[in-house]
Amino acid sequence: MVKYTSKRFKTALNVLKYPDSWFWCRYTLNPYQGCEHACIYCDARSSRYYVDDFENEVIVKKDINKILERKLKNTRTLLPDVIGPGGVCDAYQPIEEKAENTLSLLKIIQKYKYPVNIATKSTLILRDLDLLNEIGRDTWCTVGFSLTTSDDELANFLEPYSSAPSERFHAIKEIKSRAPQIQVGTYVIPIIPYLTDDPQNLEDIVRKTKEAAGDFILFSPGLTLRDAQKEYFLKKIEQSPYKNIIDPLLELFGENIYSSGAYAQKIHHL
Repeated sequence: MVKYTSKRFKTALNVLKYPDSWFWCRYTLNPYQGCEHACIYCDARSSRYYVDDFENEVIVKKDINKILERKLKNTRTLLPDVIGPGGVCDAYQPIEEKAENTLSLLKIIQKYKYPVNIATKSTLILRDLDLLNEIGRDTWCTVGFSLTTSDDELANFLEPYSSAPSERFHAIKEIKSRAPQIQVGTYVIPIIPYLTDDPQNLEDIVRKTKEAAGDFILFSPGLTLRDAQKEYFLKKIEQSPYKNIIDPLLELFGENIYSSGAYAQKIHHL
């Protein structure tokens, strides 16, 4: 049972030192703290984000739209560059249907003519297509559906409270037909060694994205293994039918947070 609390934060917009090379954003914006999707591999479980009880307690950021508007209205230093709603949470996790924090933020973003890039695992984003299409018309809007696998059953283990991959592919098709100003595709991030890195899975994601008329596919090995996140991920794998991947996974990573460069090259050559 997820516990929801409301809390006021001093700031809304995070300014990156450099634009993000994967998601093309200069700013990030988290409507919530914590994430109900409960993806077992999520890097946001790391101690570096100071988020305890990641999927069991979700904080709804109170009046975050007003905080964002105050920032955008009064700023003299911000460039009108890409905002990425959701960084250590999914902006369209289940609570968004009721709380509408993301919707209220998008209205402010549209008002001040900032472009957006949204990565999500939820088809709830379809609710806001008209608004996102307006942002795309006025500036630029990209929606990327995060996928690790095309298999609904495996995804249910890895991402238990996200929309199924089959639903995400259908959402791509719907966005292409209903919102022509939105660029939409898939983020195959992370690729999990020995579990989702087989050519058949990757080819299936490419094929289904193409069939849905997606505009792009972005791949990255991307899996991290560090502190609390590593401990949680390995515990879940150990309790699953996939526990045979643990030894080769640990050998691949060694003491590093990321897999080797050689592994990344191997994936890019598939």
